[in-house]
Amino acid sequence: MKLKILTSNLAKRICILFWVAGLLWIGAASVDAHRVNVFAWVEGDTIHVESKFSSGKHVKAGKITVSDAEGTELLTGLTDENGAFSFKVPKKTELKIILEAGTGHRGEWTVAASEIQMPATAKKEEPQKDKTISGIVIGLGLIFGLTAIVAFIRSRKKK
Repeated sequence: MKLKILTSNLAKRICILFWVAGLLWIGAASVDAHRVNVFAWVEGDTIHVESKFSSGKHVKAGKITVSDAEGTELLTGLTDENGAFSFKVPKKTELKIILEAGTGHRGEWTVAASEIQMPATAKKEEPQKDKTISGIVIGLGLIFGLTAIVAFIRSRKKK
């Protein structure tokens, strides 16, 4: 009789162990559901940010906060329908981009200061109109001149 009680107790313990393991496994999967993927890259003086949930859906109207290395908030904004957000580089320093998509969904990306290239402040020279017009006149003169030379050579061969 005692043996049946021990077997019964062992079966209950094994059953409880499987239930606990199953709940822990399900809990671990739901933690990954709060993950948001954030990617940022630099093009010139603009930083582009893309964001998606772990399921692959775009983060719509997610709050973006950009701060420097000291934690000073530099700017904020919202992602568009495609989960994208772009902004001009506020200053050349390491930038921390934080995305909050609500209900515990949060992602971060850090842009190193070495990746940021600020553009030169010198103004580009605008093309002068006189040079453009003179270039057109010279081009037309060359075309007419070459046509005249070809016509002259053909007329000499006919004689």
